[in-house]
Amino acid sequence: MPSLVLGTAGHIDHGKSTLIKALTGTDPDRLAEEKARGITIELGFAQLVLPSGRTMGVIDVPGHERFVRHMVAGATGIDVVLLAVAADDGVMPQTREHLAIIDLLGVEQGVVALTKADLADSEWLELVAEEVRSLLGGTSIAGAPVVPVSAIASEGLTDLLTALDAIAAEAPTRQANLPMRLPVDRVFTIAGAGTVVTGTLWSGSVTKDEQLEVLPAGHEGRVRGVQVHSESVSKATAGQRVALNVAGLDRDDIARGDVIAAPGTLGVTDRFDARFTYLGIPGEDKVFESGTRVHVHHGTREVIGRVLLMDSPMLAPGDSGLAQVRLEEPLVPRYDDRFIVRSYSPVYTIGGGLVLDVLPPRRTNLRAHERELLEALIAHDLSAANSGLLASRGLPMTSAEVAAALGVPRAQVADELNRADFARLKIGGETAFITSGALEAFVVMIERELLSFHEAKPKATGVGKAALRSRVDRRLTPRAFDALLEVAVGREVAVVEKGTVRHPKAAVSALAEEQAAEVALRPLVAQDGFAPRTVAAWSAEAGVDPGVARKVLNRMASEGKIVRVSSDLYFDVGAVDAIRQRIVAHLGQHGSAPTWELRDVIGVSRKYVVPLLEHFDSIRLTRFEGDQRSLRRDSNQG
Repeated sequence: MPSLVLGTAGHIDHGKSTLIKALTGTDPDRLAEEKARGITIELGFAQLVLPSGRTMGVIDVPGHERFVRHMVAGATGIDVVLLAVAADDGVMPQTREHLAIIDLLGVEQGVVALTKADLADSEWLELVAEEVRSLLGGTSIAGAPVVPVSAIASEGLTDLLTALDAIAAEAPTRQANLPMRLPVDRVFTIAGAGTVVTGTLWSGSVTKDEQLEVLPAGHEGRVRGVQVHSESVSKATAGQRVALNVAGLDRDDIARGDVIAAPGTLGVTDRFDARFTYLGIPGEDKVFESGTRVHVHHGTREVIGRVLLMDSPMLAPGDSGLAQVRLEEPLVPRYDDRFIVRSYSPVYTIGGGLVLDVLPPRRTNLRAHERELLEALIAHDLSAANSGLLASRGLPMTSAEVAAALGVPRAQVADELNRADFARLKIGGETAFITSGALEAFVVMIERELLSFHEAKPKATGVGKAALRSRVDRRLTPRAFDALLEVAVGREVAVVEKGTVRHPKAAVSALAEEQAAEVALRPLVAQDGFAPRTVAAWSAEAGVDPGVARKVLNRMASEGKIVRVSSDLYFDVGAVDAIRQRIVAHLGQHGSAPTWELRDVIGVSRKYVVPLLEHFDSIRLTRFEGDQRSLRRDSNQG
C-alpha cells in the first residue's frame, strides 16, 4: 500500500500530542521546553500502524497561535488530517485557522477526534459534534467522521483507528512518477554521520548514493544513507517521512524551508502566477487590495511577498481571482502546489491558493494567450496548457522543459506536443517546439538587430553571436539561439562566419577593407621572423587603420595563420615552430635551463624571450619552477 502521512490540527491544549502518544506509543513532544510547558512548540513525528497493517507517518503540529507558521510547515506534507477538538472546549480560534489552512492546502481526507470525551456527557458531546460538522461544511474535509475519544481513559481509540484506516484507503497517492522533491523541516548533525535532513517526500523516490541539489541556494551533494522512521532502507518513496544523511554538505548549507531535489528538475523563482482565494480577517469585512504585503508559505518555507491581483483591484472575503505573487526571497514551487498567505501584521491566515505558472513574466495585465494558459492550468487541461505555455514563453522548449514547467511527467506532454502544429528546432540533439508566430518574430528580430548594428558600426564586419543573442533575447540559451540563427540563415537574413554574424546586404565595404588589410599585413609578419614589430609599426607601414589591423591580426591568430603570444606581439607560425624546435632540443639534452640561457639558444632579446617562454608554458610545452624551465613529461614535443 502506498505510504501516507497523517497530520494533526487543532487548538492548543486540545490533546493532539497526548492522542498521538496513545495511538502510536511515541511521545511527539521531544523538546525539554515542550515537556516543561506542556505545549507543542516544534513539529513532532511518530509512526502509526492501522488495523489493516498500513503504516502512516505522523506529523504533530503546534496548536498555539504563535506557532502557526510551524503548523503550516508540517501541514503542507500531509495526506490525511486528524483534527482534534476538545469536547469540553468546542471550536476555538486555532480550530478555525487550522481548518482554513487544511482547506487551502487541498487536504481532502480527514477525521475529527472529539478529544477529552470523558469530560463531557453524551448530550454535550452531540452538541459539540454538530458544531464541528457545521464548521466542516464547504471545506475540503466536509463530511469527515467525528469520533469521540479519550486518550487518558483509552476510550474510542479503536473506533478512531478504524475511521483512519477507512479514510486512508480513499486518500490519493503521491506523485511517485515525478522527480524526487523533499521540503526540509529539520536539519541537524549526528556525530560520525554528518548532516541529516528530514521531511516528507513529496514526489519521486530517493536511494543511497543518489546525487541531490539543495534549493534555492543550488548546493550539490550526495545521499549517504536513507531512513524511514529510524529504519535504514535502500529506497524511500513519495509519501514517506524520510531522513537523509547527506555527504558533501555542511549543516550551514541547508536550512528548514529548503528543498532537496533531483539535480536540474526544479527552478527557483521570485514570482509565480496563482489562483488566489481571500478568506478575510475574522470579525472584519475588510477587502484585500492588490499589492498587499503578506507572508507567503510554501512547503516548509516562509517568505515575504506581495499579491498583485490580475482581474480586479480588490477581493471581498470569500472571493477568488488570478494573481501574481511577487517574493522578496526565492521559492521553489511547482505547478499545482498549494500555498498559504498570512497577513503581514498582525499575522493571521487570510488566504492561499493554487500555484499555476512558476516562471511568468512580470505583468498584471494578461494578454489573451496568457489568460488561456492560466485557465488551462486551473482546469488541468494539459493539451491547452502546452499551447498556452509555448505562446506565453515565446521561446523554443523541449518536451522535458515543458513537462518541468507544468510539473508533470514528460510522457504526459510529449505526445501532445508531437501531435500539435508547432514549429520544430533541433537543439543539442533534442527537438524543441515553438509557436510559428514566435519563430517568425525571432527571425524578424535577428534581421532588425543586425541592420541596427551595421548602421551604428558601418566599419564592423559583424557582431559576435553572444552579443547578438543578448540584443535579441537574453532568455535564449546559446544552443537555442544557434538553432534560431540557422533558420535566419536559411531565410537569407543572416550570415554566420567564424563566430560572428552579419547581414548579407551589409558590411561589404568593411569586409573588403579587412581582406585588403590581411593581404598587406601577412608578409610583414613573416618578414619580421623572430623579432616582430608592434601592431602600430605594421599599421603605419601597411597603411592600415590600427583598429582594423588589430582586429585582422586577432582573427588570423584564431584561424592559426599566425601566433599571438601577448597583447601586442604576433609571430609568424614558421618562426614559432623554429623557436620551439630549438627549445625542445636544448631542454631535451640539458634537462632544464634558466631564461637567460634559453634567450641565447633562441637568439632573441629579452623583450621577446619572456613572452615566448610564457606562451610555451601556457600551451603546456614547458614548466617554470624557481628560475628554471624544463619540458613537461606530457607535452607534445613534435
